[in-house]
Amino acid sequence: MPRPPGASPRRIPQQDRSRRTVERILDAATRVLSERGYEGASTNRIAEAAGISNGSLYQYFPNKDAIVVAVLDRFADHLADRLGAEIEAAMTGPWEAGGRALLDAQIRLFEEHSDLLRLIVEQIPRLGPFDKLDALQRRLIDIVRVYLLLNRDGFREDLDVDTTIWILAETVGQLSIKYVLDRPPIPHDRMVAELSELVIRYIRK
Repeated sequence: MPRPPGASPRRIPQQDRSRRTVERILDAATRVLSERGYEGASTNRIAEAAGISNGSLYQYFPNKDAIVVAVLDRFADHLADRLGAEIEAAMTGPWEAGGRALLDAQIRLFEEHSDLLRLIVEQIPRLGPFDKLDALQRRLIDIVRVYLLLNRDGFREDLDVDTTIWILAETVGQLSIKYVLDRPPIPHDRMVAELSELVIRYIRK
């Protein structure tokens, strides 16, 4: 699905001063979106929170949707950096412990940025595609594939890698998102433990 017209930056900043201005706009937009949600985040409020005029904001972004897309792209970069570090650490230990650590890291990141996560869930169908989020998902799927192949001896004999990857990605992803956004009365550690046990029992020999 192509991205709607006008949902891209008006121009890409080249100078340090322009880049700093764009960062101010995105920082302000993140705060306003977190406090007021998509509907309450007008370009006027974002410009005011950034300490700039509407005219300055419109030099870089044609409308609110373009700002939201930039905020979510930056969020995807943040997730990739944080999860990348967790992945490297998890790969050095036993697969069960590594899997739990990755689940814990993912849910904690979602909890820290629940407002942006809600924005993604609500707005991606309308504003997508988000190449950076898609790239992050592919990266995580590739990591799961490596885990399954490297630890094949510990898994059940009839395990089909491609089928298992799809089921794990959808199950873990959807349950993690629902947990963070719906806030059921389940403590974080209990959620990680239960979800880890579900995954381990599904694939373990």
